[in-house]
Amino acid sequence: MTVVPSPQIGDRLLLSIPVCGGPIGSEYIISAGGPLVGFISLLLFPFILGLPIAYFQANIVIDADAGGYTVWVLNAFGPFWAFQTGYWAWVSGVIDNAIYPALAVSSFTDVYGSIGSPTAEYFIKAAIAVVLALPNLLGIQLVGNGMAGMSIFVMVPFVVLFIWGMVRASDWGVLGEVRRSDIVYDADGDFVSMSGSIDIDWSLLINTLFWNFNGAVGMSVFGSEVKNPGHTYPRALLLSVLLVALTYLLPLFGSTVYNSPSWTTWEDGSFSGIAHALGGTFLSTWVMLATFCSNAGMYIAELFCDSFQIMGMSQCGLAPAFLKARNKRFNTPHNAVFASLVVIFVLIQFDFEDIQNMTNALSAFYQLLILVAFVKLRYTHADIDRLFKCVPSNY
Repeated sequence: MTVVPSPQIGDRLLLSIPVCGGPIGSEYIISAGGPLVGFISLLLFPFILGLPIAYFQANIVIDADAGGYTVWVLNAFGPFWAFQTGYWAWVSGVIDNAIYPALAVSSFTDVYGSIGSPTAEYFIKAAIAVVLALPNLLGIQLVGNGMAGMSIFVMVPFVVLFIWGMVRASDWGVLGEVRRSDIVYDADGDFVSMSGSIDIDWSLLINTLFWNFNGAVGMSVFGSEVKNPGHTYPRALLLSVLLVALTYLLPLFGSTVYNSPSWTTWEDGSFSGIAHALGGTFLSTWVMLATFCSNAGMYIAELFCDSFQIMGMSQCGLAPAFLKARNKRFNTPHNAVFASLVVIFVLIQFDFEDIQNMTNALSAFYQLLILVAFVKLRYTHADIDRLFKCVPSNY
């Protein structure tokens, strides 16, 4: 007999999933083009991508299926395009998951120095990947409660960093700076001067913004686990976009006006170094611990979405049947989790930017299909009573 679990996720836990990651990985928003371009982009991007995707999601959650948007594309265009969307999204998700062990190690080495051995670094990343997969094997409620707790723990030190940075701000004029082509550093790698023509790395900037605001689309895949999805999804999705934007804006603003080390040197994991310059060992250790929790939270949340998505595909006949199996004790999709882990082990050897570019390319492809499916379902399923509508009924 198949055990059908009752929905366990409410709006508080659903809201925690995209927010639990904090601002980790957002440093390139500033360093790719300068504070002026970065903050303008950060203010605009939620309206360009985040809110539209959230509105589409809220409008199109018409039933509580595992698999989410794969089921929407299946209803709109049939199994071929549903298969393409599902596998692009799953591969994109597990590629994304390979980022978080790498970011955790990067934050550690930014403060304490290089590990020294590429082999040792790989196995440390693999061990992190395995340990962080355990919550997804032990129960949905554990994942949800863990995300809620992590959201608070992760953000507290970054709020402190924001306030402390504002208090000790040394140069408010830095907010108007744009990256230039000729940047001079001293022998220690510290910023000396900047001149020349404007030199914005648009590819890096857009990739970073897209990656940081790309989480909402995955929240539909566990619709079967959400209480009253027609009411819960719209509120949680819209609030999450605004909260995610704030989690990036506040610490980046405080770090920029303090500007030590210079924003021109920032890369993934730089928040730990900024915190050390601002508040010494105390703040840098606090931020580093929050960084580890942030990476853990995003990894767990991403793996949660990936496993339910591939399980939903299996239930629709779009993936091998063994992937729809649930653990008899915990009702978790354990085979789907293991399948994702296998791919993660292959990908954790790549650099952050390489992984980010791969996941963004795949995400762009499948999100275009989701958008087209949304438009078609507005016509072909116009008679369905939706609890939330983002466009007029005569659209």
